[in-house]
Amino acid sequence: MLVTLDVVRPWSMSDGLSLGLYLVAVPSGRVLYANQRFCQLGGLEALEELIRQGEATHSRILHSLPATHAEALFQTQLSPCGQPPSEREERQVALADGRMLRRISTPVCDAAGKVTCQLYLFEDVTERTRAEEALRRSEQSYRKVIENGPEAVFVHTGQRFIYVNPMLLKALRYEDASELIGQHILTIVHPDDRELVRQRIHAAADLGELAPLREIRYLRRDGTWFDAESTGLPIEFNGAKAVVVMARDVTERKRMQAQLLQTDRLSMVGTLSAGVGHEINNPLSYVQANLSLALESTRQLVKEGVEAGLGGPDAQRRAEQLRELETLLQEAHEGALRVRNIVRDLKSFSRQEEVERRTAVDVREPLAFSLKMAASELRHRAQLITKYEPVPLVHADASRLGQVFLNLLINAVQALPEEGSTQNTITVGVRLDTSGRVAVDVSDTGAGIPPEVLARIFDPFFTTKPVGKGTGLGLSICHGIIRGFGGEISVHSEVGRGTTFTVLLPAMQPVAAAASSPDSQVSRSERRGRMLIIDDEPLVARSLSRLIGRQHHVTVAVTSQDGMAQLTSGEPFDIIFCDLMMPGLTGMDIYEQLRECRPELAPRFVFITGGSYTPRARQFMEAVPNAWMEKPFDVQQLRRLIGKVLET
Repeated sequence: MLVTLDVVRPWSMSDGLSLGLYLVAVPSGRVLYANQRFCQLGGLEALEELIRQGEATHSRILHSLPATHAEALFQTQLSPCGQPPSEREERQVALADGRMLRRISTPVCDAAGKVTCQLYLFEDVTERTRAEEALRRSEQSYRKVIENGPEAVFVHTGQRFIYVNPMLLKALRYEDASELIGQHILTIVHPDDRELVRQRIHAAADLGELAPLREIRYLRRDGTWFDAESTGLPIEFNGAKAVVVMARDVTERKRMQAQLLQTDRLSMVGTLSAGVGHEINNPLSYVQANLSLALESTRQLVKEGVEAGLGGPDAQRRAEQLRELETLLQEAHEGALRVRNIVRDLKSFSRQEEVERRTAVDVREPLAFSLKMAASELRHRAQLITKYEPVPLVHADASRLGQVFLNLLINAVQALPEEGSTQNTITVGVRLDTSGRVAVDVSDTGAGIPPEVLARIFDPFFTTKPVGKGTGLGLSICHGIIRGFGGEISVHSEVGRGTTFTVLLPAMQPVAAAASSPDSQVSRSERRGRMLIIDDEPLVARSLSRLIGRQHHVTVAVTSQDGMAQLTSGEPFDIIFCDLMMPGLTGMDIYEQLRECRPELAPRFVFITGGSYTPRARQFMEAVPNAWMEKPFDVQQLRRLIGKVLET
């Protein structure tokens, strides 16, 4: 910009400006004009009158200014007189006192176009500069937050990426922003959520509305996906309308919520199963006991018939009927044991303690029983292949192993299509693995299990079956049972090729049989005892009486009051089987009252429980040293307990 002398008159009009004006003649250096604002900016108020009188020189002005101010205000030399004008110069200068000035320096020429003066304009831009610096720092801080924050952020216009932050790249597993910039934003959205995202884009980009917080599934580069809470906000980005989207991965939070929900459900199942288990265990006690006794009697009849060696067609037919009856009773007894174990597994969600009933088991025996139980399901779906190798015994509960194997077999059957039974196969194998453990494999040729499902296959309540078709507890319970035996259960599956579940159990070391004294065995079998059974369920009491056997004298009381009357009558009892929870007077009340009047009988109490405990009952069981039995009764455990109490 060039300025002529006619433009800068009259000078008095510039005194009210916020700009400082300074005009100096060249080459004489005489100050032609300086307004009040210039004098204020330079601290030259004392020279203002001298300047107005035309007696000030540029040299005088420079000497009157602080050295730092002079260097900042007049860094350039005055334009030479008579030379063609040069371009104006504009820059921002900093004063020593912290002020920032915007300085414009331009030559002034006469009508002939020759430079005669130099004009300076000064503007105090301290506050504006500070505001701009604050804004710059704010933008840097904001960018730092966006670049390093925990949320994935991206900006799109025309539904295409124009900015993505590092967290989004990390979440989507991309290496560089250039892989996404320019791409359509729906490429990172799960197909099932794209229609929802289109609606949100319309709301934010077209209507200028906030897209509220909503859970969206985002696709990673490798095809997997994750859940994120996402919100969209219309903004102006680089001068154009755009939408900024902020998304937070909620996968971990949902996992924790699922765990909390699972904990609540387990607590509810525990509370419910304790009560239900108690109600089931009472009738199951006499069903199992009577089946056990009937099976024992049938076996004795078969044995007596064989030993008698009676001939004839009728004898042969009766023997076959007895053997068939024995088989039926055996299967019914095994079924009752399964029901017992199922109830115990449900109760395991509310308490961890459990009476161990482990023996030396050949895994092929419970496996054979499980195959028999699953035969009706299996024969219509697949061909069965068995591959059994000789293996050592394991230390486990045979009925619970059978429960695990049956669950795996039923799952294998259900993994196969109903048609094509001649092509479908289920393979059951028993082998010794490389670590010396007994391995049981259950394989099917079904559709296989996807990786995302495989990772959760043993989680409680996780099921891929339709609503009402599965609880999601089967494999979780199986996992707990095998872990309780010191073993492992694992799964290998390929989509389209089938699934194999493998149960690994530690093999038992062969132990020499301990020699027992014939005298001691005889003396134990000949011992007789006086027993009292107190239980408010008459059928339970009678079945327990039958299990105890005729070699002992058994008295049955079906109310707690009758039981208390028997105990206070002075009659001696060797063992008192007393139900823990009864209406009115509980087994705990009877025990505590008896400790006052007949303390010698207190150690002879054996408490019977169906598994439902009040807080008082729990405290009581933890405090007393007495033995206890869980319904339904185990015959071998009962007889061992009687022998032990009678010995002491």
